[in-house]
Amino acid sequence: MFNQYFGQYLLNTKKLTAQQLAEVMNYERSVRVKLGVLAVDAKFMTAKQVETVHHLQRLCDKRFGELAVDQGYLTCAQLEDLLENQHCRHLSLSQAIVDKEYLTLAELEDVLADYKQKSQLTQKQVEESFTSVSDQINKQVLDFTKAGAQGEIYQDYIGVLQRNIIRFLDVDPVISKNEPICKVTNKWLIYQRIVGEINLFTGLAMDDETLLAIARQYSGEVLPEIDELAKDSAAEFLNMVNGIFCVNASEQGMELDLQLQKIVQNEMPALENGYRIPINLSIGAIDVIVASAE
Repeated sequence: MFNQYFGQYLLNTKKLTAQQLAEVMNYERSVRVKLGVLAVDAKFMTAKQVETVHHLQRLCDKRFGELAVDQGYLTCAQLEDLLENQHCRHLSLSQAIVDKEYLTLAELEDVLADYKQKSQLTQKQVEESFTSVSDQINKQVLDFTKAGAQGEIYQDYIGVLQRNIIRFLDVDPVISKNEPICKVTNKWLIYQRIVGEINLFTGLAMDDETLLAIARQYSGEVLPEIDELAKDSAAEFLNMVNGIFCVNASEQGMELDLQLQKIVQNEMPALENGYRIPINLSIGAIDVIVASAE
């Protein structure tokens, strides 16, 4: 979690561009061994058990290790051992930045010192909770104060989306400041309405290449072109994210339902109140659209 927090700091202070940050985070992530692989390698879990946990993550907003312990596949001691091995076997974001020559070692030293001085989170706090820390990062970047009470809903939604981009697309999202909804220039828009005690419009706008990349990552299929399977796969990713958002809401006593997701080209439904949140990924860029659907 330190990597994402420090990465967002580099973006906010303009030490790296969004594209550079996405590249180095993807580079660092590409050499990090996944927890499921480590668990199988250590013979703590079977491949079938790992797949079961991955399936459960499509239904609830929990980390791999937490679910594996809940299911009795791992003990707390085994999970701690795996997390320690995972930490020891990946490059730091700092090393990745130097390797890519985006900052010199001397420049990085100065930035790290400044970051440590200004950071309001201790390393212990960073390591304690992926969810709470990612939400704190988002609150520093995103400003929904003009949305009133709806702003907290938008913050919660972006947090759920962010975590599931990491889990299921296997890339690190770099979030930029939100803007009022205006003309969206991306070719494709996947959208879905959440209805019930709150009414929320959610959408992902993207170009051809990004839609294909998301569809491939989420489905695990070889998709050479944008066909019905590719569109359905990308739309199902949004549906999965929104389903988890609704489960979280239900646990807070709020009952919500999902309408059928839709995908359109070169058009945007009329929305009066809402925001566009640019998110840069190593596989492309998306504009997240959130708005009140009253």
